[in-house]
Amino acid sequence: MPIVLLSMVGAIGAQASDKFPPFWRKAMTNDPNTNYFLKKYSAPLDDPAATAVRNIMLARVVGAECQSSRLNKAKIKAYRDRAIAPLTPEQLKAAAFDSGIALRGFGYQDLAYLCAGIDYQFGPKGVLIPGAVSTGRGEPNHRYDPSNPYFSLPEFTGD
Repeated sequence: MPIVLLSMVGAIGAQASDKFPPFWRKAMTNDPNTNYFLKKYSAPLDDPAATAVRNIMLARVVGAECQSSRLNKAKIKAYRDRAIAPLTPEQLKAAAFDSGIALRGFGYQDLAYLCAGIDYQFGPKGVLIPGAVSTGRGEPNHRYDPSNPYFSLPEFTGD
C-alpha cells in the first residue's frame, strides 16, 4: 500500500509542477484546424458589432494574461473606432450583451489555447485584429487550478 500511495503523490506532484495539464499541449498550436478554441473564437458572430466587441475583449485578456504578451493599445483603439464607434449607446449595449453570451463559460483552458494561438488571431497578419497583441511565450501567466477552472472576464464598457 505505501508504494501505491507514494507513486500517487509523485504523479500529483509532477502535474502540479506543470502550468496546465500536459495533454493540452498537443493541440495548443497556432493552427485553427488543431486548436479548437482558435476556431471557436475566430468565427464571426451573427452581429458584426458583437464580433468586434468580442475581439476587443479577447485581445485585452490575451494581452494581459499571456506570458510576455503586450497589448498594442493604438491598434485596439483604431479597430474600436472603425468597428464600434458609430454605434448608438443602445446598439453598443446590445453588442456587448451578445459578445458576453459568446464568451460565457470562458475558462483557463480557453485562455491557455488562445495564448498559444496569439499570432493567428492578433499577430501582424492576425484574422481578428492584426498587430493587436505581441506573441509572447504562448502560455498563461498563472497556473491552472482544477478547483477553479473559470476565468473572469471584465465587462465591456465601450472604452
